[in-house]
Amino acid sequence: MQERYLEVGFNFRMTDLQAAVGLVQLGRLRCWSRSAAEGRRSGYQQLLADVPGVCTGPRTRLTAATTNRSGCCCLEDRLVSRDEVLERLAAKGVSARRGIMAAHLEPAYAEANGLPLPVTERVTRDSLILPVHHELTPGEQEHIADIVQRRHGGAPRKRR
Repeated sequence: MQERYLEVGFNFRMTDLQAAVGLVQLGRLRCWSRSAAEGRRSGYQQLLADVPGVCTGPRTRLTAATTNRSGCCCLEDRLVSRDEVLERLAAKGVSARRGIMAAHLEPAYAEANGLPLPVTERVTRDSLILPVHHELTPGEQEHIADIVQRRHGGAPRKRR
């Protein structure tokens, strides 16, 4: 089940103690190689590049905006919905989540009568975030890409 925001929350700032712990944790960032993380993000771009209807990378046809390349992709002209892809990933033990979350579409704002935001609403409906973390192996990433591709109407990728 996907997360939903049922009530309006608050933007609480971290405490001084949390900031102190966070500063110490920054020293651990070196163990998470920037180039390795970038390789994992770009791995999805390579693995899903030929899948019709799947957009990854710094620019997508859907948004024409740059991305932080966090493993987010959009499903365009798809054969199955983003939610079905998320369900299939979850059934295979892959923790993925919906991508862009537009606040005006959350239940907490159901009573608000704002202007329609068609591009935001389309990206919200079609985007998902695939796992990207420092322990993700290339084999795991290929497994994830195979699930996305298979559920997108294509056959599993051919191994190189």
